[in-house]
Order: sequence, then structure tokens, then C-alpha cells
Amino acid sequence: MTVDFGLLGRLDPEDRRRVVGRMHRGLYAAGEVVFHEGDPADTVHFVVEGRVVARRSSESGDRLAYAVIGPGETFGELAMLAPDRRRTTTIQAFEPTVTMALSYGDFARLRSDHPSVERLLESLLAERVARLTDGLMEALHVPADRRVARRLVELCRLYAPGPEVMTAVVPLTQTDVSELSGVTRPTANRVLRGLAAIGVLELSRGSITVIDPAALRRHAGLPSERDSVATRSPNGGRASRPVAEPRS
Repeated sequence: MTVDFGLLGRLDPEDRRRVVGRMHRGLYAAGEVVFHEGDPADTVHFVVEGRVVARRSSESGDRLAYAVIGPGETFGELAMLAPDRRRTTTIQAFEPTVTMALSYGDFARLRSDHPSVERLLESLLAERVARLTDGLMEALHVPADRRVARRLVELCRLYAPGPEVMTAVVPLTQTDVSELSGVTRPTANRVLRGLAAIGVLELSRGSITVIDPAALRRHAGLPSERDSVATRSPNGGRASRPVAEPRS
């Protein structure tokens, strides 16, 4: 099996084959939990097919979605860098999902034997800190309507059928969208219905179809896709990182 992921991309072909040969395949049904918050961190997962959602517990005990992770992405690697090696999030399959998992020992050897992988992990940490900062600024200064639209733009990139086709069917509920946007469900419902009323999207039971991505970007306060193509990730626009952290 050929696995093309950022953490492995800096290895030469022979080393990559050796690492992949030590992975084990994981199959998860829709709704199945891969691991729970607080579990020991003993593997890093590479998503081959499907998508998973990351959730954390709030102080009140509620579980809040903060990321959707798709093919070509990894999850679980950062917890394995922490001193106590405990999961800080719960990962659940959104749909039938296939991952390739690497054990803690093999992951540690990969980092030790290949300094470029260690440097890439440092870049990932820096990127996530920057995203947390951006998320805080967005929560303080961006209206709820725009936050909902921005999450939909990100989800379109994750669910679009091809790199040049941004129209997408996003199989999420309005509750999912509200959690990812950091708004209440009534607010998400109001925003989504408003966008549906002007032809930007269509609402169905358990899914949202974005039919006018350019208009959605305008409502999100983002530049046009053409203007932003220079900053898009090398994988052709598919989300190269989890959807942004929740906003309150």
C-alpha cells in the first residue's frame, strides 16, 4: 500500500516502505470511537479513507466537536510527544474509515532516525499554536454568521469531489456545524436557513449541499478562490489540517 502523508513525505522510498510495513490497518464503522480523551497515547494514525471528528469535553461535561480530519492527514501524533502520553481528545469515525496506525515505539524510532520528521513535527506544533491564536481572535472579533460560513468553506475543501470542484455535499448535521463554529444550534440554524433562502446552499436531513461556493466565501468575508489559490495547500485545496478549533 502506498501512503502519501506529510510525516512520511520526507523519507526516501525505501525508508517509507519500511515504516509502512510496520503499520497496522484499522477499520472503523461510522460512529465508532477510535480512542477516548484520557486514553494512553500508544499509536499515531494516518487516514487512508473516510473522515473522523475530534471532540473534547467541556467543563460542564459536554463533548464539543472541534476538527474534522480526512484522507492524507494524521491524528494522535501530538499526544505522543507529551510527558504523560495521554489522549487530549476523543476521535470518532464520521463515516466508514480506514487508517494505518504506527505504534509509539516505531514512531519514536522514526523521529530519532529521521531529523526531518522531527522538524516537521515542530512545524505542526507551531502551526497549531498559530491556529489557536487565530481562533481566539476570530471568537473575539468575527460575528457568528461569518464563523458559520467559514467553517462551511473549510468543510467544502474537505468534502469536494475534486481539487477544482468546490461544490460539495457535507454530511454533517446542524448540530455538528454549530459545534465546529462555536455557536449555539439556534444561531447555526438561523445562519444556514438564511444562506439557503438566497440560494447559497441546500439543507437536507443530515447533510448540507453548498451550491454557490463563491457566494459562501463572500458571506464568510474571505477572498475569492482565485485570489487565494496561491496560499492553498500543495494537495490541491483539500483541507490539509483539521477544521479550526471551536469558537465561543
